[in-house]
Amino acid sequence: MEPDRFIIDSNIFVAAYYEGDSNHKNALKVLSELNKKTLIVHPYVIQETATVLTYKLGQYVAIQFLKDIQNATNAVIPVIDVQSDIRFFISVKKKISFTDAALVGLATDMSAGLVTFDKQMLGLAKK
Repeated sequence: MEPDRFIIDSNIFVAAYYEGDSNHKNALKVLSELNKKTLIVHPYVIQETATVLTYKLGQYVAIQFLKDIQNATNAVIPVIDVQSDIRFFISVKKKISFTDAALVGLATDMSAGLVTFDKQMLGLAKK
């Protein structure tokens, strides 16, 4: 059974907003396919995406992303549970970013799908 909720990684959003990204078309396709699903957008992803878009494309694009997230009817922004994120990060015992570990942990806890172009994250999510 396919999940109705999906944790979205920042690389999906960055690729969707940045036409020069090698995954731009893939990201647009993925987001289009998830249009009627619930997108869980972790606050770490919002921060990371806004930062990357600001540096790559400027603050205008980052602000547009933030407005789009605020106005998205299918996006849910969960409350940060830093203690849970720390515990999961420590348990991974692999070289991975804290944010990526938090997303994998959240996907596991919520039994949600994980949408990312990061193969390491996808591998961890399958365990």
